[in-house]
Amino acid sequence: MKTNFRPAYIKDFAACWKVIDQARQSMIESGRHQWTEEYPSEKDIRKDIENGNAFVLTVNEEVVVYGAVILNGEPKYKKLVGNWITEGDYYVIHRFATLPSFQREGLARIFISKVNSMCEVEKIPSIKVDTNFDNTPMINLLSSMGFCICGRVNYGGNRGQRFAFEKLSIAMEPAD
Repeated sequence: MKTNFRPAYIKDFAACWKVIDQARQSMIESGRHQWTEEYPSEKDIRKDIENGNAFVLTVNEEVVVYGAVILNGEPKYKKLVGNWITEGDYYVIHRFATLPSFQREGLARIFISKVNSMCEVEKIPSIKVDTNFDNTPMINLLSSMGFCICGRVNYGGNRGQRFAFEKLSIAMEPAD
């Protein structure tokens, strides 16, 4: 299985939307409240791509994982109920999904590891992610990769409160 982590381009929009839409429908059908019929929308994904924040992981050139990776990109994190590990720059991963047919193959883990490598190159101290309280697969993935729950973030409305996670990047981990 040949994987490649790269920025998403406008030509990838349909494939990116397929990942998001299938994952969203799967969440809704399983009763998880992470996403709704309205969020994320095609407009959100197009904006991620146009702003240079969309990244994909491909398997044999097929887009199978999508995520928006945004530098200091979540204003709600300033009102965290809890305490972040760091106060400086961070990458946030939003709208993160794997095609249902490729889930449980370690691809989301590879994606996050690649974001961690971006942090190392760019000297970004940490990665922050939030997820709904009932998104057990994501909570388990983040916990297994060394992310710590730092508190709760409130998006209000249908999106409600989420667990807020942070992980120090390779750039900040002490040398052996």
